[in-house]
Amino acid sequence: MKYMQDEHAFLAKLLQRDTRACHQLVKEHHGRLVMVARTIVGESAEDVVQEGWLLAFRALPTFEGRSSLKTWLTRIVINAAYGRHRYEKIRLTASLDEVMDEGMPLAERFDKHGHWHDPLAHWQAETPEELLGRAELASILQKAMQTLPDSQRLVWLLRDQSGLEFKEIADTLNTSEANVRVLLHRARLKLLAVINDYEEGKPC
Repeated sequence: MKYMQDEHAFLAKLLQRDTRACHQLVKEHHGRLVMVARTIVGESAEDVVQEGWLLAFRALPTFEGRSSLKTWLTRIVINAAYGRHRYEKIRLTASLDEVMDEGMPLAERFDKHGHWHDPLAHWQAETPEELLGRAELASILQKAMQTLPDSQRLVWLLRDQSGLEFKEIADTLNTSEANVRVLLHRARLKLLAVINDYEEGKPC
């Protein structure tokens, strides 16, 4: 987005309470933040995000730029969501030492940038995002996502829906990039199983 290309200049406008900049920030991130909050608080997501915006605008003078605004806002909303229900933060303790069914350590399936060396056969051809365009499957996938453990669902949403980098997700959730990759892989496998059952006509 042209207006947001220079985040430092954009931040300066936000600190000056520039109306256009504030509206642009909300327009750019609100929908994504609601999706993130919904994984934690369900129908209260809009209220949580509104609370998050209030907290964010109040805290803007303390923003040090150690992360992107996108990551910073996401962290605020996640904290607000857990605070709403007095949840404790998820402890992401998955280990890279676990071995997949093929006998290959999960860490070896990713390059240093976090990309698959050898992606799953159907993942590149049809991702859950693309398949959500199908009305019937959309409902099935939404239900399937609700059955994922909170940690897997949140990581999948932040990576595959919101487009955050592994480091951004790790920083947001106070965990390691390795654990993020493990959780993402598990979530993808479960969603792909649902997709495969759907395409084969099996009950989902």
